Amino acid sequence: MGRLSHARSNLSAYAHRGKQLLRINFLPSDWERLRFVTKPDPMWEILLSLYMLGEASDEQVFGQWRQRVLSRIAPENRMLLDLVPPKGYSPDFLSPLVGGQDPEDGIDAVLNTPRQRIAEDLDRRFGARAGPPWTAGLARKDVTTMRTLGGSIRTYFNTAVRPYWSYISQVAADGAASIRTTAPRPVAEITRLKDRPPRRPVTLELPYNRDQEMHLRGRGLTLVPAFFCVNGPLTYRDPSLPPVLLYPVGHEPISFLARAARGTGPPEDVLRRLLGGTRASVLLTLSDRVHSTSGIARTLGISVASASEHASLLRAARLVDSERYGNTVQHWLTPLGLEFLGQSSDRAGAAERTHDKGSVH
Repeated sequence: MGRLSHARSNLSAYAHRGKQLLRINFLPSDWERLRFVTKPDPMWEILLSLYMLGEASDEQVFGQWRQRVLSRIAPENRMLLDLVPPKGYSPDFLSPLVGGQDPEDGIDAVLNTPRQRIAEDLDRRFGARAGPPWTAGLARKDVTTMRTLGGSIRTYFNTAVRPYWSYISQVAADGAASIRTTAPRPVAEITRLKDRPPRRPVTLELPYNRDQEMHLRGRGLTLVPAFFCVNGPLTYRDPSLPPVLLYPVGHEPISFLARAARGTGPPEDVLRRLLGGTRASVLLTLSDRVHSTSGIARTLGISVASASEHASLLRAARLVDSERYGNTVQHWLTPLGLEFLGQSSDRAGAAERTHDKGSVH
């Protein structure tokens, strides 16, 4: 932590020279209005998950989820995919922080956004180039266009987020409970300073995707744990909006779909008696990621021929699907296989195809 100066302390937790920064400027009165949320926010999770769909990062954790959502996404969700690019700015009005766990409250807040703010956010999003034709109706708050946007948000949440909301909430709550030890260091520093608030103005610096200043001006700050936030803390672009800071929570290096479904399928000992020990192990190995035949063999310590035979039988039972890529065959669980292991809360859609690059031999 930096030394407190007479005018302002700089609590930069990293060597930031030459990097883009978010600078949060605290006044002494801001520490009294510091608020820690313990649950994820539905609207922010919608927004952040849309980024996750487009940027193809953290494949081991989010790969199966990404492929599942992309295979099931509704045509009307094209609107959201246009508004939220893989990287860069997305309209602030899409993520109102209204509190609560019901996305309908957030959707109502989106639809009640003042027309001028929608137009300004769209200008920030698309700049000098023209957006899709329907954005003109959005800027005017055309009734039909706004109704379509609300339906798009609702449909997307039901497809991409709602089936896993219980698990998302638990992970976010765990992250909030351990914020002092697991959150990014500048965020954890805020929690420590709250215990002994500085009597002078303080600036906290965080690595960010652009240079941005946040002046709290006595309004305080709301910190929110975010499941789909993986690239560092995030806030609004518009400085007039309520000060909020989304921070990432920890993820284990395993498909979150597999983690979310643990304990909902048949017990492992029953599975082994039903399928046989090795075949059950092959099925369980495919529960967290896609594997090649040689990858299964290497993971379980069996021959490639044995791995191929068990995968073939599981494929015949429609629990596993396979496809050849060059000189290797990749295997993954079908929707029926996911259901069988308790890893799918809905039955529609195609099989996941998250390729295990490390297992291609």
